[in-house]
Amino acid sequence: MIPRILLSNELIELIPLEKRDFDLLYLVASDKEIWAQHPDFSRYTPVGFTQYFKKLLDTDLPYLIIDKKTQHVIGATSFYEYNEAERSIAIGYTFLAKAYWGGTYNQSIKQLMIHTAFEVVDKVIFHVREKNLRSQAALAKIGAVKEKEYPAPADTGALQLEYAIYKNG
Repeated sequence: MIPRILLSNELIELIPLEKRDFDLLYLVASDKEIWAQHPDFSRYTPVGFTQYFKKLLDTDLPYLIIDKKTQHVIGATSFYEYNEAERSIAIGYTFLAKAYWGGTYNQSIKQLMIHTAFEVVDKVIFHVREKNLRSQAALAKIGAVKEKEYPAPADTGALQLEYAIYKNG
């Protein structure tokens, strides 16, 4: 498994998430537009965000995303579904403040996480819903390839897409 340590590059720091970070993260997450294409678009509300935050804390290794220049919290992300036998791990539960969309921050975060993951695994997986076009475009920018699609967990009316990047690929 990936060690629980701070990860950092020139743009961002990823700090392991703690329960006490709820209020800091909710300040960013309370923007309705952030969640418009997500399966649970109510995450901008206190109740919706509380559910998301609990799921995030239950993942293998959740992080706060900090902008190094401003030292402000700009979102969250996580490693999850570590599979030792298959030498794989997923990256997701990611969201960013709108000011950080479409630029270098998401790519920088993903590259840092992928590089870290490849010290332990050979395959990094990303899950995204079929209607979340923004996330699909972001995955294409980092070179992820769609490998599977199947009925989404807890929402059989939607498709879940699975993208992957391989260490030696």
